Amino acid sequence: MTGFLEAVRRANAPKPPEHSVRLRVASAATVVVAVGAAAAESELSGPTAVLAVALIVTGMAFSYRYRRRSLGWVKVAVAVAASLAMVWFVHRLAGIAPGDMTGVENPLTVMLTAVLVVHSFHVPARRDLLFAVAGSAALMAVAGSQAVDMRFGSYTLGWALCGLWALVELGASADGASRPAPRRTVGAVAGVSMAAITLFLVLPAPRAALRLDFRYSPGPGGTVPGTGTRAGDTGSPLELSHPGSTENGTRVGGYLGFAGSLDTAARGRLGRTLVMQVRAAVPTFWIGETFDRWDGQTWSSTLTSTLALSGGSPFSIPGGTSELSGPAQPDLQTFYVADATADLVFHADGARQVWFPASKLFVGQDGSVVSPIGIGKGAIYTVESAVNLPSPAQLRAAGPPPTGSLGTYLQLPKPYDSVRQLARSVTTGASTEYDTVQALISWIGAHTRYSLDIPPLPRGTDAVDAFLFGDRTGYCEQISTALAVMLRSLGIPAREAVGYVPGPYNPITDLYQVRAEDAHAWVQAYFAGYGWVSFDPTAVVPDANPSPGATALHLAGRWLASLPWVPLGAAAAAAGGVALLVRVGRGRRVRRLLDPAQRAAQRMEIAGRRAGRPRGPSETILEFAAALGHDWPAVAGAIQACAYGGAHLSRDEWTALLGAAERAGVDQRAGVTGRRGRLPGLVVSYHRPVRDRRC
Repeated sequence: MTGFLEAVRRANAPKPPEHSVRLRVASAATVVVAVGAAAAESELSGPTAVLAVALIVTGMAFSYRYRRRSLGWVKVAVAVAASLAMVWFVHRLAGIAPGDMTGVENPLTVMLTAVLVVHSFHVPARRDLLFAVAGSAALMAVAGSQAVDMRFGSYTLGWALCGLWALVELGASADGASRPAPRRTVGAVAGVSMAAITLFLVLPAPRAALRLDFRYSPGPGGTVPGTGTRAGDTGSPLELSHPGSTENGTRVGGYLGFAGSLDTAARGRLGRTLVMQVRAAVPTFWIGETFDRWDGQTWSSTLTSTLALSGGSPFSIPGGTSELSGPAQPDLQTFYVADATADLVFHADGARQVWFPASKLFVGQDGSVVSPIGIGKGAIYTVESAVNLPSPAQLRAAGPPPTGSLGTYLQLPKPYDSVRQLARSVTTGASTEYDTVQALISWIGAHTRYSLDIPPLPRGTDAVDAFLFGDRTGYCEQISTALAVMLRSLGIPAREAVGYVPGPYNPITDLYQVRAEDAHAWVQAYFAGYGWVSFDPTAVVPDANPSPGATALHLAGRWLASLPWVPLGAAAAAAGGVALLVRVGRGRRVRRLLDPAQRAAQRMEIAGRRAGRPRGPSETILEFAAALGHDWPAVAGAIQACAYGGAHLSRDEWTALLGAAERAGVDQRAGVTGRRGRLPGLVVSYHRPVRDRRC
């Protein structure tokens, strides 16, 4: 027991004060950047972050001012304040439901910030400054858990630079050691960076290991003026929507199909505006609503009644898995809204629970989920689905659909004799419902063309007839509608679905970036025992989340392939040629400035270096020549005679004298092996400049 108490006493004994101002500033900078990152991710309010930064700077200055003095009352005050922060944190946790990740993160951020603030008033020693850096790392980790864009990367980079600075200063202050050479620091950073990149490249695709109650936020939206109505038109999350038409083009969320109907005669172009970012366990179709009634040009829904769900998050969606046969794959999706969109709660099929920032939700008869508030920029919600992914063998074995209860999904405005005849000819060899669907999809893929540039549909023209028996050119609305009508003509229940497909996957944030152009329409066919199954002849949804490393390499390869390599290669060759010409020109100019004696001294030094016997800093030309041996002393004598004795040697005499010395090489007694052959006249520095320029 005595040994343990002694060990505790030694561990808590006062350490020598730290006098390095740079180390203190670097440590404070890591904490300030971490507080800024927490505020940027809305884990701290702006005023709280400003107050915390001001107190941290004040505390660090106070600690430096009194670093040599042991202020007992400061220690007690810091300990009491830190303990109170911990008690407050535990008290907040007592009122949070188990699994509520958001409820933990915010109090944890506040507690860590409070501890770092009070700790800054007592950091006299190097160990205390190191604790501040470690505490800032914990605060960065909490802030990063809710980062959904690359903006957090700037804070991470800033914190890493400040942390590197702190570590360099920490090493420099230890026992008065000098700072490591810049080359060594750069090498260490490069090594750590390469290790991190390698680890990132081999990471597998992320998967949710457990279910937590996810964060949700209402954004700037208010209450929608209506019960279960569509809103979010023209960029305003509260404006009631109006269907698109041939006059006004796209409407809700920049798409024709989020306004309660889908007019295939209308034409509109979708931009690349980022609508939302999605984190999902399984990439799939994120459905908004479905339509069951087709009138020849427009899809609409006859199932208009809604069920109001109350009680707050998590909302349980009734009937989400009632039709599923066998196990379903759980899928958690979190939607981070980046631009005003329809007040539809998008989700994967089989939605079971929804975490949403409202006291109620509305569920339609088709399973669509409608928000009572406008969903604008900054809104966040999470959906848990049970995605039924039957195999082709299971779908082939499914029995015939119960057409009696699904009559509305067989409705057609006219007989469509030509469409039925075409569909039967395409599916002649299909023996099951699944094979029929696949045969029609294959035919559509081979005999139609996807294009956004199509002329408006004339009034009174049937969209399916115009597409299948016209130029067969259209985009997702025309193609999916043709497939749905062909299926209905063969007695297979089908409906039109609208929503989004996954956009590009960001390997850094682990989010799918869904843009306006990812709005989509597809077909759902009914299979007995499995319910509605999605089919799409125009888009492919990945089977699983890709690995971040493979995606990053693919993106890097695409970027490299897009570079203009021929112009870049020509520019690099031209730059290299110019640099070579400049170097050669400079060498020639320098050699022209040397007189014969200086060039001879240069040749002698080159011969020594090539043979492994360089000239010493204080070595005269005669001493150096004597060390080289053979005929080099004669060359040194000639140099001396020209430089100080006024002698003059012709070019032929210099050539003969140097040729004999270079052929003889260097005496092996100088500790080297002689080398023979003519040496190039390179530019070198002189230990003793030759002043006499007469020879």
